[in-house]
Amino acid sequence: MKLRLATRGSKLAWAQSGMVADLLRMHGHEVELVRVTTHGDVTTAPLASLGGSGVFVGAVRAAVLAGEADLAVHSFKDLPTEPNADFMLAAVPEREDLADALCARDGLSLAGLPAGARVGTGSPRRAAQLLLRRPDLEPVAIRGNVETRLSRVGADLDAVLLAAAGLRRLGLAAAITERLDPSWFLPAPAQGALALECRADASPELRAALAEVDDPASRAAALAERAVLLRLQAGCAAPVAAHAVVADGRVDVVATVTAVDGTAQLTEHASGAANAAEQVGRQVAEQLLAAGAADLVDLSADKPKPLAGRTILVPERAPSGTAATLTAAGADVILAAFTEQQPLPLDELRAALAEDWDWLVFSSAKAVPALVEALAGRPLTAQLAAVGPATAEALSEAGLTPALVAQPANGAALVTAFPAGPGRILIPGAADHSLEPSAGLVAKGWDVHNVAVYRTISLPLPESVVSRWQAGTIDAFIVTAGSVARAAVQSAGLPGPRVVALGPSAARVATDLGLTVAATATRPLAAALADAVLAALS
Repeated sequence: MKLRLATRGSKLAWAQSGMVADLLRMHGHEVELVRVTTHGDVTTAPLASLGGSGVFVGAVRAAVLAGEADLAVHSFKDLPTEPNADFMLAAVPEREDLADALCARDGLSLAGLPAGARVGTGSPRRAAQLLLRRPDLEPVAIRGNVETRLSRVGADLDAVLLAAAGLRRLGLAAAITERLDPSWFLPAPAQGALALECRADASPELRAALAEVDDPASRAAALAERAVLLRLQAGCAAPVAAHAVVADGRVDVVATVTAVDGTAQLTEHASGAANAAEQVGRQVAEQLLAAGAADLVDLSADKPKPLAGRTILVPERAPSGTAATLTAAGADVILAAFTEQQPLPLDELRAALAEDWDWLVFSSAKAVPALVEALAGRPLTAQLAAVGPATAEALSEAGLTPALVAQPANGAALVTAFPAGPGRILIPGAADHSLEPSAGLVAKGWDVHNVAVYRTISLPLPESVVSRWQAGTIDAFIVTAGSVARAAVQSAGLPGPRVVALGPSAARVATDLGLTVAATATRPLAAALADAVLAALS
């Protein structure tokens, strides 16, 4: 039988569909792949802000309804959980590895990642479970294909979390540094499974042809897991996970709901006949609801979202939880890279270290490698101070113990925590460092000397972001530092969207550049960020 198979055009979707095509060809069918582009493939918004499940599905389904293809292949986890009367689930081939996979620099495991490590993921479920087990890590919202995500490991990220199935299907299993056991790091419902759909009124011949590649155990497990989502009324953006095992005619289902900040998790279990897999999944969901799942996370799509319809521009290096907080409030978040750090020659630092200092102050972990290189094994007599726990951890990893750690991680906290002078302080840092910490320390009687060990350079914004900026369709811009504001104005010009600045220093620079600072948020951000954005837009 000649079959036309509709699929997304991404490399992973094409590989998955090619595998299905090969299975069908083994049964004697002729298969043609039909490439379809979806909104989820072209938008720059974080996946969690795109409206949940179905973002990759609509255009592919439309091709089947229009008669341009006989069937479609989807990642089963991407399908909306609500039934669609126009389609039937024709087959679920044998499931690939359902686990999540850590791909980390230097072959590190999850336990081996240093405190403060940046871990990229586009999944709120993965981010929540990551924080549950390692609250000291920093989840970073990312988009892009598998290769793009992997390319950031060792660059601006320490690791990424991806589906093991996708890596294996692309021949990239060697990138996995730890397979996260699904018994304790539960996967997305139906992760690793493929779904073959055809029209509900398809011919008996087409239905029979597709049924030849169906794997009953994989189908039962995926349906049980997805039944959990359906009963909870949760989409793929919710921190809900499920793992079903089918054996000897029975299905065992474990499901979890995890708080988005990783502070709590509910787990429930049920088992039953495999031919009643969806009923068993619904039972687990009922148990989760009875245990308070709806109170732990927002499972209701009908709950008001104060930032719904608003578009917010956020730096990729924004503090942990920034994008997730805004997305949870309903915002359409655009992530962009504004700056990167470039090391500078260390001659000035080496010369300074030959002098006597009472304190060395580090406002950023980025300056620590410069100190280590400049010291070249020589002893250090000055006391060390760190701004924030991430900088303190970087010093500790270098074998240096800070005597003072300022929290929260800002210059004002450093000045408050510091004792009164007199004495001498050396601050290795950025060439465009903030003036406030030095001024505050000088006011407390210290002789302060700043030495530049790296500089922050501006990156050009993507044309799509510049166009939206200039068209006035970005409602607010989160400015995390003065360098971010400078890069934005350099790329996109003025007047620009309203600014929500993180701290007074960022606000001052943004104002000096001509941007309109409508609100200032303080660190730690938490829910105060959404309130600051609302205030800026009111």
